[in-house]
Amino acid sequence: MKKILTTLTIALALIGTATAQKHRGPGERKHFSPEEFQAKQRAHITEKAELTPEEADKFFPLYFELQKKRFEMEREARKSLNFKPGKEMTDEQCRKYIYNMADVKIYIAKLEKEYIEKYLKIISPCKLNRIEFAEKTFQRELMKKMIPAPPHRKGDKREKHEGPQVPPPFQKK
Repeated sequence: MKKILTTLTIALALIGTATAQKHRGPGERKHFSPEEFQAKQRAHITEKAELTPEEADKFFPLYFELQKKRFEMEREARKSLNFKPGKEMTDEQCRKYIYNMADVKIYIAKLEKEYIEKYLKIISPCKLNRIEFAEKTFQRELMKKMIPAPPHRKGDKREKHEGPQVPPPFQKK
């Protein structure tokens, strides 16, 4: 579950970037909506895990609460170390960052165990397993929408990426 939620956090960040860059029309940009994302996530997980409306109403407030705590913990850890991707860092800064993030992961793992206990008061262990599987399928579907398939993969239903446009002098005749 830890890997799933980490991947989900990354996916949220990527979706925000990807949807913010996608144009609706001339001069208009589509912005990432956490509410829209959560609604789609909730619908997908509810369907795939076969949650009843009552189970979903009790489960998802806790689920989104945990997601928010994880995201805030990871963000604060990066912020406290002044981590910026692409920024030159010394070995000591990198070491400190690595150990700090490991501590955050340990804290999050303990937090997840607490939430598992809360979840199991609402849903069965089998449904919780189905939720974990549904999280994976949601992430996979999300990534397929965000990243075009390479043209050599047969059977892939994603849009084909045309690649960079070649300027006229370099086009093959």
